[in-house]
Amino acid sequence: MENQEKLVLSIQKEMIQFNLKRMRTVAWTMMYISAIITIIHYGEVFFSKTERAMVPAYIAIHTILFYLDLTVLLFVREKKMKVTSLNLRKYKSILLAYIYIILILITVITLMDVYFFKHAVLYEVLFLLICTVFSISFLETFPIMLITVLPILISAYLSVGISGESIKIFLPMSLIIPIGLIMQRHTYKVQRQITKQHILLQVEMTKAKNLSKLLTEKNNELSEQAFRDTLTNLPNRRAFNNKLTQIGQQLSKPTSLSVMIIDLDFFKKLNDYYGHLQGDEALIKVAALLDEIAEKYNAFAARWGGEEFVIVSQHAAKFSEHVCEEILEEVRHLNIRHKHSEVADIVTVSIGMCHAKISNSEQLKICCELADQALYTAKQNGRNNFYSKSGNFDEDVCFPLKCQ
Repeated sequence: MENQEKLVLSIQKEMIQFNLKRMRTVAWTMMYISAIITIIHYGEVFFSKTERAMVPAYIAIHTILFYLDLTVLLFVREKKMKVTSLNLRKYKSILLAYIYIILILITVITLMDVYFFKHAVLYEVLFLLICTVFSISFLETFPIMLITVLPILISAYLSVGISGESIKIFLPMSLIIPIGLIMQRHTYKVQRQITKQHILLQVEMTKAKNLSKLLTEKNNELSEQAFRDTLTNLPNRRAFNNKLTQIGQQLSKPTSLSVMIIDLDFFKKLNDYYGHLQGDEALIKVAALLDEIAEKYNAFAARWGGEEFVIVSQHAAKFSEHVCEEILEEVRHLNIRHKHSEVADIVTVSIGMCHAKISNSEQLKICCELADQALYTAKQNGRNNFYSKSGNFDEDVCFPLKCQ
């Protein structure tokens, strides 16, 4: 019910908007015609001496029409004609007032034409124009039709009676007015249907657009989830592989790069003694710390798998060593209990790092393999330290840290 009311209101708004634009077109046309007729009357081209007495009245009425149309063009500007629920009645009143006023003024002229020329052409033409141009209901035009048609018919009867002369007035009006009303009904019905379909189409397009936007958001969420580790919220192994592919594609010259693989020391014992929930909590805290450090140094951190994490950094070797030291220290500062660790009574990590100047994707893969080998060496050297392999692939350099 509410949707139906909204639809009816939307149709009314669109119909008023349509009629306001047509009103401006009619105003331009009427203003031009009024100006031409006024000039003709001033010249008294088509009037005999006996009829010149009516010229000032013609001029006065057409002058009023001219300024009425000018007022419409000035105040009902197309760019400002935004019909809303608040101003709907105001614009509708302006439209009907305009139609009523011009028909009344033309009726006055027609009454003089009936007296002098025995015809009502001007009224008939304008009435037909209004019926075909404006899209308004019969109920809205019926009152003004009664107000204007009856005086014309009465005036015709009083001036010529029922005679051959009256055919010039009665016959055209008896044909044109019904035709105009039929055309008006058809125009109103068709325009209303077109407007309704247009509004419904816009509603469906809006729904489709919103649905497409929602689907895009959901797809983005799914894509994000596909590349995110559900436990730590870090990028997962798939995201890390994509990052490596991206780096490889961007390589145009040798680029300094470090790969660090971080492993939690004796994580299985942590899980066995404290339970998997505590183990997951330790992984989450370490992951958050690594993510923070990676963001700090504009690096990329991901979960490598299980209790292992990886960081890719495009820094010099000495700087990467500094990052490794910082990771070791900050993990200890987390102070996560681990009484069954053979290194300390808190959670610690071991880090394998490879630093190299990478010039192709193959070297990048080898660098990851070397970092994994360096991690194994760090574990062999007592854990809670880091071990580095250079990308020259011909020498190993060890940077052990004492356990604390």
